[in-house]
Amino acid sequence: MFRQPAQVKPGNRLDLLRVLLTVGIVCRHATTENLAAGTPAFDTFTRIVICITEICVPLFFALSGYLFFRNTPDNPDVKWFWGKYKSRFFTLVIPYLIANAIAWGCYYFAIKEVPSMVSGFFGDNWKDPLFVFWKGPVNMSLWFIRELIVLVAISPLVYLLVRYLGWWGVLALGVLWAFKLGPEPVFFFSAGACLGVRKIAPAERWLLAPGPLDSRSRAWTYFIYLYHYLLVIGVKKGLALLLHPEGTLALVSVWMASIVIVLGLLTALFFGMRRLLPGFTSFIVGGK
Repeated sequence: MFRQPAQVKPGNRLDLLRVLLTVGIVCRHATTENLAAGTPAFDTFTRIVICITEICVPLFFALSGYLFFRNTPDNPDVKWFWGKYKSRFFTLVIPYLIANAIAWGCYYFAIKEVPSMVSGFFGDNWKDPLFVFWKGPVNMSLWFIRELIVLVAISPLVYLLVRYLGWWGVLALGVLWAFKLGPEPVFFFSAGACLGVRKIAPAERWLLAPGPLDSRSRAWTYFIYLYHYLLVIGVKKGLALLLHPEGTLALVSVWMASIVIVLGLLTALFFGMRRLLPGFTSFIVGGK
C-alpha cells in the first residue's frame, strides 16, 4: 500500500541548501513578535532574522523550477508532462492533503482542550473545507506547496516562456514582480526552470557537486517543512506563557529554545516513524 523509502544515494549541495532553507523558515516562524513585550534591541534582532530568512521561500521556488525541468528533453511532449504530473501528485498533492488534515485535527483538539493556545486567528474559517485545504490553508506554511501545485499545473506554459524567450522572459516576469504586477512564485519558479531548460553548466556543476549529506536528508527536510508550523506556534506561545520573558536576552532565548524544541521533536518523530513505519513515513513525504 505504501511506498518504501527511496534508496539512499550520495547527496549534493542541493541537499545542504534544502536543510539550510528549511531551518531558516523554522527560525522565521519562531519569532516572538506580539507574544511578549519587546525591546528595541530585540525588535531590531527580529527584523534582521526576518530580512535574512526572506530569501528562503523564493529560493525554494527557484530550486523547484530547476528540479522540475532539469532533465527536460529537447522537445518534451504531452507524455513527458503527464509523467511529471503523476510524479508530482505523489510528491506534492498527497503530502499537502495529509499535512493539512493533520493540522486541522490538531487545531480542532486545541480549540476543545486548550483554547488559550488558539488565538482565534482563523475565526470560523477552520470549519470550511475549502479554506482548510486550499484558501488558507489551515497549515499556513503550506501556501508554498499550494502555489507549487499550481505552477506544476501550468508548467507547459512556463516551458514555452523559458524556451522561446529565455532569460528575457524571466527578466520581464521579474520586472512585473518588482512592481507588484505579477506573483512572486511564477518569477522565481521560472528562473529556476530557465536554469534547468537552458542547462547553465557552471550553476549546475555547483548545485550538483557532492555535499556532506546523503539523499535521506530530503525526506527529513520535507517532513520538517510539512509539520513545523502549528508546532512552532504552540511551542513559542507555551514558552511565552510559562516564562513571561522580559528583556532582550530572555526573548532571544525563547526564540532559540522554540527552534531547538521544534527541530528536536520533529526529528525524533521522523526517525522514530521511519524506523517503525518506513513505508508510511515515505508515503507522507512523497516517497523521498
